[in-house]
Parts: sequence; C-alpha cells; structure tokens
Amino acid sequence: MKSPKLSDVRSTSVSLACALALLLSACGDDAQSGGATPEGGGGNGASGGGGSGGANTGGEGGAPLVDPIAEAVRNHDWQELDGAPSVGGGAKQDDVFFLDPARGFLASGPTGAIHATTDGGATWDSVLTADGAFFRSVLFTSDLHGFAGNLGSGLAPSIDDDTLIYETLDGGESWSPVTTVTGSAAKGLCNFTAVDEDTLFGIGRANGPAHLLVTTDGGASWVAKDLSEHFTMAVDGHFVSANEGLVVGMSASGQRCNVMKTIDGGDTFSEVFRSERAGLCWKVHFPSDTVGYLAIMNLQGGAGTFAKTTDGGDTWTELPAPGDEFSGLSVGFLTEEIGWMSGEDSYPVYRTFDGGQTWEEDPALQAPINRFRFVDASTAFAAGASVWKLELGELP
Repeated sequence: MKSPKLSDVRSTSVSLACALALLLSACGDDAQSGGATPEGGGGNGASGGGGSGGANTGGEGGAPLVDPIAEAVRNHDWQELDGAPSVGGGAKQDDVFFLDPARGFLASGPTGAIHATTDGGATWDSVLTADGAFFRSVLFTSDLHGFAGNLGSGLAPSIDDDTLIYETLDGGESWSPVTTVTGSAAKGLCNFTAVDEDTLFGIGRANGPAHLLVTTDGGASWVAKDLSEHFTMAVDGHFVSANEGLVVGMSASGQRCNVMKTIDGGDTFSEVFRSERAGLCWKVHFPSDTVGYLAIMNLQGGAGTFAKTTDGGDTWTELPAPGDEFSGLSVGFLTEEIGWMSGEDSYPVYRTFDGGQTWEEDPALQAPINRFRFVDASTAFAAGASVWKLELGELP
C-alpha cells in the first residue's frame, strides 16, 4: 500500500497518475473500534460504537457538567511506542488491529510485513512477509482467524505480489494466500470491514481498479464485484449487515470524494455524498450507529473539509476542516463528540470535543496517522509513521 509517498495533494491540478505516490502511502482499513469483535470494537460492537461524550452544560445551579471522558483525554497524552516498527521520509504504516489491549497486529506496507505484539505494543515481531507485497490492512474475526490485505501489483515496480488476501487460522503464527476469489478481476485491497465472523468485505484499491470483495462464509470463498461505474478508486467502507453498507473513495467522474450506499450486499449502489471540490474520501469511522465522520483528502489546495452524518450514513454534511490549509488522511472518534483527524506529515493532528464544531491541535500526536483503532473505552492505538497509544485509565 504505500512505500512511496503521495506527492503534493494540495496542488491546484492533481491527476490520478501524479497522486499515485501519496496514495501508495496511505490506504486504510475500516476504522471501527478495536477489540474482540471483527471490527476491533471492544465494548463498542461490530460497528465500533462509542456513545456520546461531549462537553455538557447546564448542571445544578447553572454550573457546567464535567464530561469525565473529555477530562481524561485532556489529562492523558498519546504516547509514541518506542518498540514498534516505524518508517521515515513521509511514509506511513497502514493499519493496526487489536483483539484486546495486549494483543494486536500492524500492517506495514513500507516494510512489507505484518507485525504482532502481545504486550500492548511494547515489543513487536514480524509474523508475515511476502516478496513484493504491500500490506494495507489487517483484521481478525476471532483470536485465531485473521486476514491481511495486499495492495497488489501494477502500481510500483517494487510491488509485484498479485495475492489479494493472506489468511491465518492459528492467530498469526502462519499465513497462506487466499485462492478462492471469484468474480471480477480485482487487483488489490485497501481495507477490510466485518459485520460478524462470517460476513466480511474487502475494499480497494487506491488508484484503481475499484472493487468490493464479499464473503458470507467466514472467508472460505470471496466474490469480487466491479465498482468502476461508481469509483475510480474505492478506499474504505462501513457495513452494518450483510446487505447494508457504505463504500467511500473517488467518484468515477469529476474527481470528487463520494460515498455510495448499498442495501443488497454490493450488487447496486446509490450516491449519498459527493464533495463540493476535488477530493478523495480516505477514511470513514462510526463511533456509534448513527454518527459517522469522513476524512477527505484535499486535491486542490487551500482550506480543507470533512464530512459528518447523524443518521447512519443516509445523509452527510460537508464541514470546514481546521486550519487555513488541510488535507485529511484519517479520522477516529472515541465517542460521538470526541475524536481526532490527521493529515499528511506537513499538517498537525487535530482533536475535537464537540463533534467537529471546533478543533485544536493535539499536544502530542504527530502526523501522518493512517488509522485509529479504539480497543475499549479507555485504550486506543494509531498507526502512521510510527505507532501511538492512548491510555485513559479507569473511567467512572
């Protein structure tokens, strides 16, 4: 997925060919919360829910109510994990997935490997390498059963592995190429999203071609569905059932960030969002069943935007991103109100406590971040040039 770094997404005119370098440095997987659920959602369920948690007012006598989660976030900084794999030169590692606060996996495209930790990120071991592979996504549906997605060949000379998916049945000890993919000829994957142990979706890829891979038998067989009618690139997704879900990427015409919805498992789609300006939808995250956020890569420079839904993705509102100039890469929310948004390494990482109405620079976390994962209510990880961890401690 991304050894090379995308060249200047803020240029006035960005062709798909020129964007290849950046796109190779940041495809992502479904950003739901992390944990024992397929989506990595801990107590938040398969869609990575979190509940509300903004700053409330109107306590007894008119005194403001103190949100304990917001207070905990302000009192605990993200910590860079010194023992984790890291990359330089503006490159980013693509995905991180945790089964619980101790045991997790990192998909590192630039290093061509899947890394694993059993001590909460203090130390890591390489558990999967493949010549010519660029791993962009990793997801587990149980303690033993997991999948790693590969960007696929044809986008860079160093990336020539045609295998779409690798699978483990023993908790990451060994991996095998998945050879049971039928349907349209998909070339690579950027993300996985799962409804349950049987129903999973793979989305890809950056710079195309655009496909949705579907399995309803736990990965025993996959069917690839051509999305070129709707996307030049399909990058991320969010599904709530075997039939209903969203796919995000770049529109088939006009170079716009667009969100398409399906209610029949990906056979047909309808558009529910299209950005006003040239852009590419990069990451989507739902902290609850109804509230979701979308990071938009800005392809024409100047002030950026992001999008938000409050009805489960049926409708979206495009909102101003923080700063005079910004290009979104990843977004992740601990609750409906409290979350983070990262751009490329030339931008700060921002955080919000009011659902994106206002933003402030995070005092510790550094861009680029390509994936946020929320393991439980008080533990989160972020993958980018390095791996970061947020521990809030015991919450009331």
